[in-house]
Amino acid sequence: MTLTQVWGCLLILTMLPTLGAFLQFPWGDRHPWGGLFWDLTLGGLAVLLAQLFFPPYSPWELLSLLALTIGQYWRHRQITYGKILGGLLIHDWQITLIASFLGIVSLTLFRQIRWGTWVILGTIFFALGLRHGAIPGYWVTAIALGAVLGWFNQQTPHNRQLWQLFRPEAGFLTLDRPLNASQVGQDAATLSQLKALGYPVLPGWVLKPGDDLPKFVTFVKPSGDRLYSVRLSSETPAPTFHIPQGPFSTRDDLDTALTQGFSHTPLGKQALIVQNLPNALWSGITYSRPPLPYSRQEPITEAAPGWISPLIIGEGKAPLFYGLESPQAIGEVTPTDQPPLDLLREVAQLSRQLEHHQGSPQAVEWCFTGVNLWILRVRPVYHLHPVWTREWVATHLPQPLSTLSTSLLEVIVPGAIASIYNALGDGRENLSNLTLISHHRGYSYLNRSFWRRIRRRANLHFSDLQSRKARWLFIFRHPVFCYRYLRWERQWYTDFQQNVERLYHPLLKTIRMISRNDLSTLSLVDLVQNVEQITDILELLCTDWIRGEIILWRWRLTTGLTDFLPPLLPQFQHLNQLAIDIRTTLRTQTAALPRDLKPLTRSALFAQLAELPDEENFLGRLNGWLKDYGDGATVPWELAQKRWWEDSSPIRQQLTDLLNHPRTIIPPTALNTTQTKLQALYFCQGEVFSLCETFLAQLRGHFLAIARIWQQRGYLAQAEDIFWLKLSEVKVLITAPQSQEFSRLQLKIQYRRSQWALTQEQGPPPEIIYGQLNIREDVSSSCSLQKLQGQGVSSGSVIGRVCLCPHPEHLPNWGPNDILVTPFLHENFFGHLDAIKGIITTQGGMLSQGASLARQRQIPMVTQVAIALDALQPGQWVRLDGRLGQVELLDPEALSTDAN
Repeated sequence: MTLTQVWGCLLILTMLPTLGAFLQFPWGDRHPWGGLFWDLTLGGLAVLLAQLFFPPYSPWELLSLLALTIGQYWRHRQITYGKILGGLLIHDWQITLIASFLGIVSLTLFRQIRWGTWVILGTIFFALGLRHGAIPGYWVTAIALGAVLGWFNQQTPHNRQLWQLFRPEAGFLTLDRPLNASQVGQDAATLSQLKALGYPVLPGWVLKPGDDLPKFVTFVKPSGDRLYSVRLSSETPAPTFHIPQGPFSTRDDLDTALTQGFSHTPLGKQALIVQNLPNALWSGITYSRPPLPYSRQEPITEAAPGWISPLIIGEGKAPLFYGLESPQAIGEVTPTDQPPLDLLREVAQLSRQLEHHQGSPQAVEWCFTGVNLWILRVRPVYHLHPVWTREWVATHLPQPLSTLSTSLLEVIVPGAIASIYNALGDGRENLSNLTLISHHRGYSYLNRSFWRRIRRRANLHFSDLQSRKARWLFIFRHPVFCYRYLRWERQWYTDFQQNVERLYHPLLKTIRMISRNDLSTLSLVDLVQNVEQITDILELLCTDWIRGEIILWRWRLTTGLTDFLPPLLPQFQHLNQLAIDIRTTLRTQTAALPRDLKPLTRSALFAQLAELPDEENFLGRLNGWLKDYGDGATVPWELAQKRWWEDSSPIRQQLTDLLNHPRTIIPPTALNTTQTKLQALYFCQGEVFSLCETFLAQLRGHFLAIARIWQQRGYLAQAEDIFWLKLSEVKVLITAPQSQEFSRLQLKIQYRRSQWALTQEQGPPPEIIYGQLNIREDVSSSCSLQKLQGQGVSSGSVIGRVCLCPHPEHLPNWGPNDILVTPFLHENFFGHLDAIKGIITTQGGMLSQGASLARQRQIPMVTQVAIALDALQPGQWVRLDGRLGQVELLDPEALSTDAN
């Protein structure tokens, strides 16, 4: 042995065990292909190191792999076959590939990792010995390496870093490894990912179409002492819910469930989740947010002793518990139905954690064995999408709006947002199918789910803009977005001025010329044509205004001037100067007043102005101000609100406030460069909004002109009633007038006015709302003969005929106006719910899958009406209120409905 080979021996026996012990690549189970690549590389480098000092096919090449493996096992008590495979490929790739192929074939035959490992190792080292056995010491080294690897394999039976590329546990996927929804469906993928994060997910297997299902039944060996459940997991949400099958304890039952488990409906990739069921003391379903509007947005839980199947199906009656820290029962609960408070608190907090992780309200199915809490299923609550918020919009629209104003915003705001998104985004989102703004009780809400999805997809975290270092990192991460934004911001005011010259002022001039300041001279056709043109212009102006708000927000955030006091706009500077002049005159010409004026009321101020010699001068200046800037209003977007030139009391009050507390105008020399720039942006934004107010005033005038024509024809009691109609309804009544539509007009207006009065008594609106804001509300003038009380589970109210179905297994014949009455919502009904107007059940809970499906399809539903099958008769007219949980029996002789 030469001196070089001695140094090679030392390196192999010292350096390679150290590398095996301490060099670990942070890939783990989530990226098995990446881990395999680096393991192959490390094993190959170990053999190449031996080839530097020894001749080809030397036993030292096998000893280098042995040293690497011993080092890894010594420190981590595990081995990685990727290193062995990489080294053997460098050592003799032909024998390794042929023997590995034969070994993998045997692995598929045995379908067991332990036996497959022994076959592969034995095949490879036997073949290597036959080919290179003439080299001294080769047989001994090959047998030693194979024996050591086999012994390590016996000591570490759970090591599957290489075998996860195949199928562990007899060749079947398990929830122990992260799975992809595009391969095994959403439910299985979600459970596997949560299990990888450490959540207590009940273990189970995942079977794909084409798997050997009889082989799996043989593998689990159901013998009656263990229970199994089978559930479908699909890539696309199914039109009907798939209730878990089971529990099964015999081989035949499990085999039948597996054979019939896959859906014939095209749902993308499908898989079956098979779980070994524990002995559950309690089971339940928990929503991280309540499915119906509650005063508090806290988790709600439905729990029962034993297994969860009755809760999912909707059989029986299960108690509800509401709250996060101290869940309380809704209604009376017997001691036998009362779960431990600690358990209810734990599942409520778990649901909130999952909501935070998943990014939307979640429904969690769970079971409790007395020791362990297990997650059975986690899915989004679809009917609680999207999430609506009043943040930002509450600053500009603090008050509820009339029906006409809300419908106007729902027409112009989506187009404005789409224009901004297309200018800054990547264009991948189809905004035509999204509702970006909606209203609840007249209050405006924006679609927060849309913005969160955009930010998450583009990985935009705007909170990073608050420090200089974070801003540079933001620019480095999103260079294309920053370039688009800065160009878009720089061109904002230029684009606005071009639109003023090209569109805004010419249209305004044309409208005023046609009407000659008297809209009563125009016909209905001319009025509605002007309304359409003004609406289009308001969409462009709304785009410019929202664009300015975004620019102002960015400047305040990046400059640290978030508390910068917006300057008085030019029109209010004139009003402030008028207040200062009046205050000075009162001090100098009213000797009876003290030197420091006390706060004056509006009536007292104008009473004193009437006694001044300069009264006509001051009132003339005020009237001139109203003539120049009187198109505004306290809430300009509220078309039902009078403009300042129609009702000057708000401006007179503002003048009084400025007189009592005048604003000091900060000279430009007192501002730094950043504050000057920010002030200039405020002035530009004020110019944009002033033009918005002008066109909104014109739009209000046109609607009132239309209303006066209808009033003369007897369609409206008063002109202001038009603001209870939607924009689309006004256009339809003008372009396609129908006598029956006008005959229903007063009833529609009266109903909306009464609903407005009721909703305003409910106090301030919630800041966040989950799910659809608009629900169906049928009203009736018929007296109620009797009321049945149940539990409301799906909001909305409908009027229809009773269709009795005492046996849920058999589908009845129902019509489009029928309300189904049945013990519980059987899965046979799921594919036919679109033909049902409402649902009444004698059993079931709020969180069952049938109730969830009814909410998702916006079908009003009431459960737990115990005497419904006895008290209701086929064909009887009833009114079903799914929010209050009431069923009203109506008098058919006096029945009169309006579906609004």
